[in-house]
Amino acid sequence: QEAEKTYGFSMAETLKNGKVARQDRGGVLGGWYIYICNGVAGNKAPSAKELKLLVDAAGATLLPSLSEKHVVDFAKTIVITSDPPTKSQQKERGIDKVSSANQKTTSWLFHTMITQSIDDDKTGHHRSKRKASPPSGKRKRRH
Repeated sequence: QEAEKTYGFSMAETLKNGKVARQDRGGVLGGWYIYICNGVAGNKAPSAKELKLLVDAAGATLLPSLSEKHVVDFAKTIVITSDPPTKSQQKERGIDKVSSANQKTTSWLFHTMITQSIDDDKTGHHRSKRKASPPSGKRKRRH
């Protein structure tokens, strides 16, 4: 309950979303290819080994690079940067071939994992605080 309040999600909804995602596409990121930029692992983020486990658990395929040799489909490739992205991450080779809508941050990845839902409206680059936004439709309005 404390984590739900802190990170703005519902565990019941996460469990439901996760079940549907696993049935429909093998995980919340099933069918996607993920590239994690240099300097992300261990920089306010889990280690490279732990990030690989997260990507695998989400049903995605981790790419070793954005070279033509490794990328199957740039339209189905998500690039993960630090939050905020570093200048060197934004200039990595091949990143310009990935849609800006598919350039996400570690905060987006963690929010995707804890909600088991992809929020297509968020680029991931605007989140600079650790606290994730509540799932859409669940926001409390102040009058």
